[in-house]
Amino acid sequence: MAADEAAPLRVLLPSVIVTLVTWVLLASAQGIPTVCALARSCPSPDVRLAPALLYGGLMLVPLLAIAFVSQRPSRRGWLAAPAYIVLGVLALLGLGTVLFSGGFSIPFL
Repeated sequence: MAADEAAPLRVLLPSVIVTLVTWVLLASAQGIPTVCALARSCPSPDVRLAPALLYGGLMLVPLLAIAFVSQRPSRRGWLAAPAYIVLGVLALLGLGTVLFSGGFSIPFL
């Protein structure tokens, strides 16, 4: 494999790995039991499914942008950095939303 052929993989591979690992974590978080508050009723068992699907689907947008950039990095290289930032933010927000939905709360003082 020549150096020119490996360049798109160096741009695309980290974003694919981040997306796949985040999807695995979002799927594995579905099995974490929810905490029921005494004052409110228990949330439904699939309360974490909607945020996981939403953020998992939204992660495809920066992944496709990075794939778009990897084909011609000389012309569209400026798009790679914002796409990586958006991908990382979506991964963190998605995991945080899924983990704290349906049972965890911060009491007001």
